Amino acid sequence: MLASQRSLGKNGEYFADAYGGKKAFLRNTFFSAKAMLGGYSVYRRINWLRVSRVIFVCHGNICRSPYAEFKFRELGGHTISAGLKAKSGNPANSSAQVAASSRGIQLTTHRSQNIQEVSLQSGDLLVAFEPNHANSLYDQYFKENDVQVTLLGLWSPQSWAVYFHDPYGLSNAYFEQCFHRIDLALAKMCSHFTPTKP
Repeated sequence: MLASQRSLGKNGEYFADAYGGKKAFLRNTFFSAKAMLGGYSVYRRINWLRVSRVIFVCHGNICRSPYAEFKFRELGGHTISAGLKAKSGNPANSSAQVAASSRGIQLTTHRSQNIQEVSLQSGDLLVAFEPNHANSLYDQYFKENDVQVTLLGLWSPQSWAVYFHDPYGLSNAYFEQCFHRIDLALAKMCSHFTPTKP
């Protein structure tokens, strides 16, 4: 665990600022332990040579997935984002915009879309932030659309950070932690293949 994370918050605020709350910490611990025991192995079996577009998918497409999309595009990747329950046309969350801006990423042009609005194609890699989301994407789209599905946290150098709790409505400190973990996982994921723009 990073020293900067240990110093976050006081009197119980640590869990809120570092993980999004005590329940989120427990979920992260459970999912990370499951991953270390071999769970989610299906999401590790990615044929990187087939990947032509990366689609980041979270719940509402206003916090985690837009940040990952814009950051990945900065790294040179062909990417979009969407939400499992997103309403179309919403801008990125204001706190997400502030946290992203502090990391040099501008989300002002982002508008949300539902994953059902996306025309999936062979070569797409759907990237989820939570195991349950990955499971849902796999069940709905893997076989029918010839796409691959993975869990972003599996590619993180922080083996204890498999679960990226939704920062919506939470502290600025947790937004910073969440986006920092996304940055680390994206960098590690990119070590497996070279992102290319269309």
